[in-house]
Amino acid sequence: MEIVFFALIGIIAGILAGLLGISGGIVTIPLLILVFHKMEIPSNLIMHTAIGTSLASMVFNTLSSSLAHYKKGNILTQISKTLIPACIVGAIGGSYISKNLTSNTLQVCFAIFECSVGLYFFLTAKKMIKENKPLPSRKLLSIIGVAISAFSTLVGIGGGVLLVPTLSIFHIPLKKAIGTSSSVSFFITLTGAISYVIFGIESGISTEGLGFLYLPAFITISALSFIAAPYGAKLSSVIPSYLLKRVFACFLVVTGVLMLAKTF
Repeated sequence: MEIVFFALIGIIAGILAGLLGISGGIVTIPLLILVFHKMEIPSNLIMHTAIGTSLASMVFNTLSSSLAHYKKGNILTQISKTLIPACIVGAIGGSYISKNLTSNTLQVCFAIFECSVGLYFFLTAKKMIKENKPLPSRKLLSIIGVAISAFSTLVGIGGGVLLVPTLSIFHIPLKKAIGTSSSVSFFITLTGAISYVIFGIESGISTEGLGFLYLPAFITISALSFIAAPYGAKLSSVIPSYLLKRVFACFLVVTGVLMLAKTF
């Protein structure tokens, strides 16, 4: 039964990766927490394991999504080449900080973040993005990359939820912001996943675990999300973005509130 839930999580994560340029962690983590609570994973390690497993499973759907967007010409290599090294450094730092926080603290941080992102998506659903604004300097991009990557790995997201609106601030067209975000998110999730394995290697969550990584969930979610991601990329040109953003925003706010309620 657990495998069925992991499969459904993988499909949802993959579609969202291609559709919105996000890596899926903002949805996979609360769903993984629900499943892990029914298993024998220690309660003080549930959030760490959910984050580590989510990041690892997102490696393949961000790769699949970025390849799909690359074929469509939606990746701005000038920006991604600057962001990637900075994001690798940030991912290692964020993973280390997460290791030293309690599961409850991480869950509160994640819940507040979900509510904030949900409100942002709802309020900016119909906001038009202007073009022809100069790109930020390499130094500013690097600082942004480190900050976004560190926070993303701290709460277990791939970075797309923060990267897409950040790139949009610089008036980069939405489709190119999504495509560029997908390519950068691949390196954030890969570095973050490796870091969570290394930093959690002494935890011994179960015989099926490797650091803060639950292997059955990782394998199932990875396979299904990799397959589903290209379909999400295709849907991005069919479904009105403002409608999608508002539905997704409501889901995030409700989920975040429920997670906060469970921590008190």
